[in-house]
Amino acid sequence: MTHLLFVISKTYTKRAWLAAVLAVCLLVLGPLSFRELISFLEGPADSSSVKPFSFHFAFLATSWVTFIAVCLHALHGSQLMIRGLPLSSARIASGLMFSTVGIVVLLSLVTNGLYRLVFFDEHWLADYWPVLGPLLFLCTLVMVGYHCFWSMHAPGFLKLAGWMTAFSLLFLWFVSRYNPHGFTKGIVPWSHVTLTEFVTLQLISVVAWLGGVRAYSKIRNGAATPSPQWDQAQFWLTAVLTGAVPERMSVPRSRRMTLARMHWSGSCQRAVIVGGMLFGVAVLIVNLAATSTYDASSPELNNLLELSGTFQASTLVLSGIAAIGIVIMLAGSLVGTGNTEMNRFLAMTPLSDRELSATLFANMAKTLLVSMFLIQLGLLLSYVGFLMIQGTTIFYSTYDLNDCVRQNLIYTSVTIMGFWIIAANFLSFCWTGRQWVCNMIVGVMVVGFIAFMVTGQMLRASGYYQALELFERIVVSVVSLVLISATIGAYLDAGKRSLISNRTCYAALLFCISGLVLFELWLSQQPSAPDHWIGFLGLSVLFALIFAPFATIPLAISWNRHR
Repeated sequence: MTHLLFVISKTYTKRAWLAAVLAVCLLVLGPLSFRELISFLEGPADSSSVKPFSFHFAFLATSWVTFIAVCLHALHGSQLMIRGLPLSSARIASGLMFSTVGIVVLLSLVTNGLYRLVFFDEHWLADYWPVLGPLLFLCTLVMVGYHCFWSMHAPGFLKLAGWMTAFSLLFLWFVSRYNPHGFTKGIVPWSHVTLTEFVTLQLISVVAWLGGVRAYSKIRNGAATPSPQWDQAQFWLTAVLTGAVPERMSVPRSRRMTLARMHWSGSCQRAVIVGGMLFGVAVLIVNLAATSTYDASSPELNNLLELSGTFQASTLVLSGIAAIGIVIMLAGSLVGTGNTEMNRFLAMTPLSDRELSATLFANMAKTLLVSMFLIQLGLLLSYVGFLMIQGTTIFYSTYDLNDCVRQNLIYTSVTIMGFWIIAANFLSFCWTGRQWVCNMIVGVMVVGFIAFMVTGQMLRASGYYQALELFERIVVSVVSLVLISATIGAYLDAGKRSLISNRTCYAALLFCISGLVLFELWLSQQPSAPDHWIGFLGLSVLFALIFAPFATIPLAISWNRHR
């Protein structure tokens, strides 16, 4: 019996370790690269002017979503095998729940420890960066999340409303820990966990554990059935999403349309629900939580532009995580069991490589566009909720609303481009069907970035500032030329194999040239223009990363089909 419990923990951990390493690298290297980029563009900043606590909630939201995504990835890959073990449902559910809590605790401690080494001083825990309270709440949230996840296998509208209320109360209680003197007062770090708070969290965890065991037992026994009202609503929702009309069967007009519908309902629909709907709701919740401390009557303490920047920053971070989640969900839509060959219904479909790649690319683009729209809709609803809370008095404030609109346009453009670049380019590597390609790309990026940062820090610490500037210029130039050359090579190879049309190549080339010419004209009219070569290379790399998937994805699908 003990051996089988060990098998549960081992199987779950085996599925989670790689994603856990990538999550920690993302959470540490992301802020570190952003700090170095600011230092590279604007010079070293005064460390005393940086207030780490102002980034605490952004870190909590990002790390929690990332850790929970790692656990869901491990659960998705192991629950079917674990469910068949000759163990009681209580033991299996308890093993999964406590293994997840252990992984979350380990990831949180490792990430915070690395933050202490890289960003903070020795007074971090007591002054501005609480760890124990948020970690205990996260463990409780994991237990409650498991109870909700297994309970919603027998969904119902009353149950859904109950869970929404429960999570709302949980987060309200959590926010109140940072406002011990009331929400009208300033926020203070949750540095000390009282006995009452500790006991409250443990009682909620125990109740969630018992409820999760009971819900998992119903799933395993086949007794988890949705309510009749939920069944009817799901029937009509499926009809709307798939385009199937219940009263009459719709006949597809071509094989390509049939394939597109099968691929969409099998993979893309789930990616839209998770990457678009759930992360759109997450954007709305995080942004509305940020408005709880805003007071329009105290402009000296509350900056409207800073709040808008907080909205956009949270949307940007959650969009990046959503893009990675969509890549993970769509990556397996082309490969069969064991990742040894393409799915047979795709490989044997009576379509040419060009038609197959065009169909799958269209579904991928539709998935990304719908997900981006839903996330931006969450941002828009955040502003609507802020207006409903504060009223129209903010329009008569001393802040320039034009600056706010300009800031939102810039952030939104960066978010949309970053979402497309991350999801489409990483998906082109995953759709090759070769695991070593993905591992090599991720490894080269992580190792190269670490080597670049370590070398730069050594040169800066030694006082060789001219050598540091020369080193950074050489690295930026080499990486830019490699990306541009790879994109050009991909277009030439795809065109030679007739995977893309000449019109696609000419359109991409014309757009890039037009963008560079307009950039040169804009640069020539600036009184104090920045470094010319940095802007030119940066824009060239941006165009390369945006247009590369139009050639690399057809190549990846063709290689996967004929391997």
